Amino acid sequence: MSVWVTIPSARPAAEVQPWIEAWQSMGYRVALWRDEGSEPVAPDYLFLGSEYPGYARAVNVLTRIILEEHPECTWCTIGGDDTFPDPHKRAGEISIECEHHFLAAALLSQTIFDLCASPQAAATFGVMQPVGDRYAGGSIDRIAGSAWMGREWCRRVNGGRGPLWPEYEHMFLDEEVRAVAIKLGVYWTRPDLVQLHRHFMRESDAIDSPAVPREPPPHLARWNTADHWHKSQELFRARRAAGFPGHEVFLGTR
Repeated sequence: MSVWVTIPSARPAAEVQPWIEAWQSMGYRVALWRDEGSEPVAPDYLFLGSEYPGYARAVNVLTRIILEEHPECTWCTIGGDDTFPDPHKRAGEISIECEHHFLAAALLSQTIFDLCASPQAAATFGVMQPVGDRYAGGSIDRIAGSAWMGREWCRRVNGGRGPLWPEYEHMFLDEEVRAVAIKLGVYWTRPDLVQLHRHFMRESDAIDSPAVPREPPPHLARWNTADHWHKSQELFRARRAAGFPGHEVFLGTR
């Protein structure tokens, strides 16, 4: 088995490389989308894109590649290149715990088991969100902002388009992931795991740090505007009101 971090990254290499090594030191492998011409970094897999398509599409590309090229990959995690792994449990241990949890849940739900078709698939059809980091009043409770997404979840949700709904560019995609996983009965929160989010507005590394007003770094400025927030919020609200059309589980084989 292997667990991969699969995200886009635009921060300077001097900040990103230590972040990569922090995840690798806890047993993860790292796949990054970086823009062509970016400062070089050395993850386990690097995708250089000529035009950034937004967070959701970038993650969908990376997860598709990793799952195809690494059949031993059981979980992909999302978040930002400012989120760090739980310092006490290694990737493999968390992976086993997740598989036990979701298999047990599937055995209690004929609907989930039918969707997955086998115990092996059911064990990774789910989304797990560590919620031990209580930054900004526990804002993580309403989003799947640094979620673990199982192999079968990534393959099957959204009609097989990928684990994230592709219309989202940056904001609110993690809120939809949470809502859809809850709708399908496969969302698990873990207060015992802390994936510290060193958000640019975080006051300190204290587990219950508040957010303080700060200007976003240059690579995040375009996404941290009122216009982008409202546009993304309207998309989320419209999709929620309609029952998240297109989220349905792909039942075919590839």
